[in-house]
Amino acid sequence: MDVKVDFDFSDFEPFMKEGETEFLEVVDKVGYEADEYDKKHGSYIDRSGTLRKSNKHTASKEGLELYNDATAPNGYQYASKVEGHGFMVRSGGALFAYKRLKEEFE
Repeated sequence: MDVKVDFDFSDFEPFMKEGETEFLEVVDKVGYEADEYDKKHGSYIDRSGTLRKSNKHTASKEGLELYNDATAPNGYQYASKVEGHGFMVRSGGALFAYKRLKEEFE
């Protein structure tokens, strides 16, 4: 007596693509929320408006990257310097995003 098993995986790849798309949508949404969080809750005086408008994010399969691309005239990363002086530029949004992503995916 032989047992024959026949599997059809033709719908597996579309299923995985759909899951990846949903994942990226959620991660991107949380990235925008973190950008807005940092704009609202940054603990520094933004005299030029550069720091707050330079908060950005990238969503990918690997996860969420938050960054601030403000560069001082002499080339250094201005947001890092401000964070180094004890002010919140991106760190508050990073903690916010961590909490939100845990809520979304647990």
